[in-house]
Amino acid sequence: MKKSNRTLFQNVDYRVYICFGILLSASVLLLLYQFTRHVDCDDAKFLVHADDYVVNHVVEFQDNTKGASSWEWDFGDSTAVDKRQITLHQYKKPGDYIVKLTINGNCVHEKKLTITSISQQTGYLPFIISPNVVTVGETVQFDAEKEGGVSWEWSFGETSNTDALDKNPSYRFKTVGEKKITLIVNGDLEHTAVKTIYVAPKTINAKQKIDIKSYEFERPHAAFSLPRGEAQKDPLVDMLQYIPVAPKTKSKKDSAIAEKKAPEISNEQFQLLLNQVAAQAKTKDDFKDYLCGNFEVPVVINDKKLMPFDQFCQNLMGKKIKITALRLNKDSKNCIQNITIQYKVKKMLIWMNE
Repeated sequence: MKKSNRTLFQNVDYRVYICFGILLSASVLLLLYQFTRHVDCDDAKFLVHADDYVVNHVVEFQDNTKGASSWEWDFGDSTAVDKRQITLHQYKKPGDYIVKLTINGNCVHEKKLTITSISQQTGYLPFIISPNVVTVGETVQFDAEKEGGVSWEWSFGETSNTDALDKNPSYRFKTVGEKKITLIVNGDLEHTAVKTIYVAPKTINAKQKIDIKSYEFERPHAAFSLPRGEAQKDPLVDMLQYIPVAPKTKSKKDSAIAEKKAPEISNEQFQLLLNQVAAQAKTKDDFKDYLCGNFEVPVVINDKKLMPFDQFCQNLMGKKIKITALRLNKDSKNCIQNITIQYKVKKMLIWMNE
């Protein structure tokens, strides 16, 4: 029996093989191109920062996403799209705005910004301008100084209610004594100005005229003179030696001195510092001022774990993390008291909870 010498697909034209090779090469090149410009949409680093989110104040937008080559910023206020990686923008009206960032034409990320008409910056007290001593029943004029002040709430110490809402009100006190004047500007209860004034009684005038004819004038001193004798020590001199002297009291200041506060830091700035800790570019000591030196601040992780902040920083070092939520709770001195965070760690090219 003779063996067949026919090859597989011997009737196929060689030009088919050439076309197939060209298509295969083009597919490989397209795959390599897509791979080189690929962006992990879940790992976008989209940051927004401003000293104060107020109309006509500058807001900075920045994207540090790895592999990003094009950007389109939609600021949510019907202005033109900005295509820079780092850009600045000002909002002309207060309100809530949805900022959209499109990376490489396909990854879209959104953040909500709240722009107000009143500055939320604090750290200094209003100054109350008024006399220190007034008379009951007389009209007293008050005034105040506070940069950026829009709303004013006065209480003049005779009731627990708000007595005036103007910047420079007038008031008549009904009772005498010390009165504590309080002023709240822009609803900022943490920085209430306080001044204490004294309300004196009215001067009492004589209702009846003095009858000059019946007035008994002083008699000459000779009528009270004593006969001459030996000089004697005045007993008043000895008595005055034992009269106690009241200590000097410290004068009260018109307004309370503002306590030293921790510097302000936003959630986005805090998140950026934590990412730098994970990259081993920062340490827990870089958070000292915001924590007021307390590195034992509790950190709630993914609603499951609880650990002190210094241990949390040590646990982050050397890991690739993606923070999805962050909340900072602060006290009246702006010191961070506790932190709630949700984040994922990249292991074997997969994002998973820690």
